[in-house]
Amino acid sequence: MSSSKGAEFSTPWPLQDNPHIDHARKAAVDWMQAFGLLQDQKSVEEFTTWKLAEVAGWFYPHADMDQCATAAQMMGWFFLPFDDQLDGRMGRTPQQVSEITSALIGIVHGEPVPAKLRSPTVLAFTDLWARMTRGTSRALYSRIQHHWTAYFSSQLTETLDRASGYVYADLEAYFDLRAATACCFGEHDLAEHWGGTEVPAQLWHHPLLARMRKLGADLVGIRNDSLSLPHEDVDGVHNAIHIIERTCSCTRERAIERASTLAQNKADELVFLEQRDLPRLLQRLNAEQRHAVLGYAEIVHNWIVGDYEWEQATARYASHREMPEWAADLLTAECARH
Repeated sequence: MSSSKGAEFSTPWPLQDNPHIDHARKAAVDWMQAFGLLQDQKSVEEFTTWKLAEVAGWFYPHADMDQCATAAQMMGWFFLPFDDQLDGRMGRTPQQVSEITSALIGIVHGEPVPAKLRSPTVLAFTDLWARMTRGTSRALYSRIQHHWTAYFSSQLTETLDRASGYVYADLEAYFDLRAATACCFGEHDLAEHWGGTEVPAQLWHHPLLARMRKLGADLVGIRNDSLSLPHEDVDGVHNAIHIIERTCSCTRERAIERASTLAQNKADELVFLEQRDLPRLLQRLNAEQRHAVLGYAEIVHNWIVGDYEWEQATARYASHREMPEWAADLLTAECARH
């Protein structure tokens, strides 16, 4: 098995498209340029070749035109303006990352942004958060707050781990952090909001649904980690393949094979749970609850299948990424324009 193909597994679910992807791409580029998150033609081309509007459409196939545009803007915000900033030098400075993530968590909880932290990335998130959560129920809004707080907190966790040299010896423990660093569950929440299938709290916490979303997050983590190696071999962040290599004392090729087997086992478990346990749960629910739970299963499927397709289509993971000079201060420089 070639490591360039990453960890491979199969699932029975179809890829779903959103009809508004082209509109979402233009809306995302316009929005990012307005906030200074894309500043030259090359950065616009990278946004396009990274297929960030496409993955938004695959994750949220039922979103309307405005929601799909917001999803594409969110995907654009995630990477160069935020995540990539923390993969470099800044990602080894815990105090700085603590201040930035505190400001972002403050936005999630309705607090004003301190003047010295009003960078392009932070101000863009202020705008994004308001539109992402507009029209949510109180229960769903609270859940989205929780998961995005966990996402920002996980960025500091990774920074502290880099600074201390901490490495994971247990893959399953790592997957708990990995779900947070990818904001998997926070993005699932938005799929409920943008798909019309909000799951009531008394069912969202059901152990079966918890296991389903955990398996989905693990699958996305394994696949993404295996294809992020050209970048993460250099930057040294946590990665499932590195953990397998270290704990199993094996080659890269063998680690990819082990990751593929692990991923297929998780995919098979998810299919099995939906065949055996999901019908038993559904038969005790009313029609509205059944619709919500089945919609949630579809959200998990779309996340897995959409990510798998994206990892094959995007140019983001072709090689190690160098931070463009113009982008170096997106997360730290105070922005006077907004």
